[in-house]
Amino acid sequence: MKQPEKTQRLKILHVVDNQQDRDVFKQISAADPAGYCISECTSPDEALAAAINNSEAFDAVAINHDPAGLDGLALCQKMLAAPVPLPLVLLTGSGQEKIAAEALQAGASDYLIKDPCNAYLDLLPFVLNRVVANHRQQRLSDDTTLSLRQNQDRLLHIIEGITIPTFVIDKNHIVTHWNQACANITGVPAAEVIGTRQQWRAFYSFERPVMADLIVDQVIEHMVVKHYGSKYVRSKIIAEAFEAEDFFPHFGEAGKWLYFTAAPLKDDNGQICGAIETLQDVSDRRKAELALKESERLYRDLSITDGLTKLYNSRHFFGRTREEIERCNRYASPLSLILLDVDNFKGFNDTYGHIDGDRVLAGLADVIRDSIRGVDSAYRYGGEEFIVLFPETEPGEAALVAERIRQTFEQTIFSPEDGVCVTMTISIGGGSYHGGEDLTSFVKRIDEAMYEAKRRGKNRVVFVE
Repeated sequence: MKQPEKTQRLKILHVVDNQQDRDVFKQISAADPAGYCISECTSPDEALAAAINNSEAFDAVAINHDPAGLDGLALCQKMLAAPVPLPLVLLTGSGQEKIAAEALQAGASDYLIKDPCNAYLDLLPFVLNRVVANHRQQRLSDDTTLSLRQNQDRLLHIIEGITIPTFVIDKNHIVTHWNQACANITGVPAAEVIGTRQQWRAFYSFERPVMADLIVDQVIEHMVVKHYGSKYVRSKIIAEAFEAEDFFPHFGEAGKWLYFTAAPLKDDNGQICGAIETLQDVSDRRKAELALKESERLYRDLSITDGLTKLYNSRHFFGRTREEIERCNRYASPLSLILLDVDNFKGFNDTYGHIDGDRVLAGLADVIRDSIRGVDSAYRYGGEEFIVLFPETEPGEAALVAERIRQTFEQTIFSPEDGVCVTMTISIGGGSYHGGEDLTSFVKRIDEAMYEAKRRGKNRVVFVE
């Protein structure tokens, strides 16, 4: 994974009283010795004193919350009350998201959930760099706002000297400042926009107001909603300012995600005389978040899927069926179920081996998958048994599908050995849910129907009332 860009070594105060957490955290500096300098404190009092008395020695504080030892939330609250002029990141274990949420509400900059596999270490550098960058930007924004009120010449010096992409417009929406960092990230030179009202051209393919324009117009909030939807928030740092994130497809080769803020500039009488907007490339963080979400999705899929057949597993069946039964009882809607079992499967396995037996099961799974609707769901129930759940379906309709599955599978040819062609059959039991019936009783009735199909000679469908 690509590491976030750093302009200097980050100095992190790590508050931890657990040796394992201490060793894990050190992996980020071991992986990038030039990027991080980590100092450690083992007690809240020691950490609080270090952060208050020597805040310039650190860029951020990372606090490990340990229910059995260090109370990270309490320490966050103490530092924020002090206040400590450093961003705080809380590291808490899985299942303790409430603690992390309370820390954010108290004023912590961010949090990470520690997972057993330490995958959170992939995100940790991005989080640390982001909160430090945001903290620096906040302090810079405060300083910049003060400077704007004092002296326009000083504003020019600051805008041109900072590395954060920044531009300024006046009360007539004319661009007055467009620093080199802004030119670099947008691809639009300052000479093309300064003195014009074409700041939109750097961001959009059609004329529309940028966030700084809305600040100058002192628009009511619904206009911000109109142009930015749910992508914006009111700034917690500067009154009358807004923040947002959006994707700009024409930036660079693959587009970029930008975090941008717009704040008003006021004259000595407190009247808005312009607006300043800053930009930050957050593409790496966004990519990391998307990668983490995809990883979590794949893990969820694997946890409910049978590896051989790629159908859902029995654990997912019980959870899903309980939901359907609840809906059935609430709305009196029909619900049907069939249970399939491969006939003489043990004999096939004994003759040709388990590998070819697995091919039979996978082949049956393919037949089932091709025969049911998108709203239906199929599961490997166990061994050579399969279950199909039919929401909003009368038993007669489910019986037609069951017969189609039986006939199609009977015609499927397997070749366990060269020159050998074998066909297999299945016995199917089915029925519909009875109002008020519990899950165990429902499945038991269908199971008995399947065994009745076996008793009647196999390779048949038997439905029960």
